[in-house]
Amino acid sequence: MARRGTKRVLLWVGLAALGSVLAGCSPWSPASTFEVAVVPAQVFDLAQDASCIFLISVAELGTRGSAGPFALDVDASAGTVSAPSVLESGRVAEVRLWAGTAAVGSTITLAITAQRDDEAHSALVTATVTEPVGVPDDRLETGATMRDAFIPWLADAHPELGIDVETVWTAVPLRPHILEVSYSMFLCEEWELVVWWHIMIPPYDWARMYLRRRTTEMVPSFGAEIASISAGHDPQTMIPPEEVWR
Repeated sequence: MARRGTKRVLLWVGLAALGSVLAGCSPWSPASTFEVAVVPAQVFDLAQDASCIFLISVAELGTRGSAGPFALDVDASAGTVSAPSVLESGRVAEVRLWAGTAAVGSTITLAITAQRDDEAHSALVTATVTEPVGVPDDRLETGATMRDAFIPWLADAHPELGIDVETVWTAVPLRPHILEVSYSMFLCEEWELVVWWHIMIPPYDWARMYLRRRTTEMVPSFGAEIASISAGHDPQTMIPPEEVWR
C-alpha cells in the first residue's frame, strides 16, 4: 500500500508540473499585442546649442490588440523634448530633443513609452552632448546649396515625389563636429531630406542625398548622388542608406 501511495503522489506531482508548463504555453495566457521601435538607439554628436530627432513606430503583433491608437509619453533626463501625445498603428512619430544647458560630455536618456488600454512598452535611447558649434558656421548654408543642386532634377525626373523649387524647407544641423564629410537635414511637410557632401578637390567632391517620408517610414526610401559638384555632373539615383543619419 505504501508503494502505491508513493506512486500516486509522484504521478500527481508530475501531472501538476506538466499542467503548469502547458498553462504557460496556453494561447489564453497574457502576451504582448504590440512592440515599440525607436531609431537611432544613440546620437553621438548633439551640440549643446542644437537638437536631434528620434523616430518611433509601434507595430502590431498579430490581431490580438484593440484597434485604438497608442498614447505616447516621453521622459528626458535633461534638455527639453517635443513629441505627439498619440500615435496610430503603422505610423511614424518624431521625437525632438534639445540639449539646452545640459553639460558637455553628459548623456541625456529618453524613455519613450507607448500605451494602449492596460498594456505599455518602453524603449530607452540616448544622446551625448557635445561642444556648441559656435559661429561662423556656414554648413547649413552650404547644405542648402547642395540640396538645391538636386531639386530641379527631382522635380523633372521624379515628379511623383512632389518636390520642386517651391517646396519650403526647415534646416536641422547634423553631426556638427565631423570634418571632411558634412551633413545637413531639411524638413518639409512630407519629407525628411538629408544631404551630405565630401570636402575634397575634384573629382572627389561628391554630394549625396536621401529622402524619408516623415509619417510612414523609419528608413530612407530614395537616394541620389552627384559624382562631382565642380564638374557639374547630373544627379543619378543610388541605393539609399539602410538607416537615417543622425
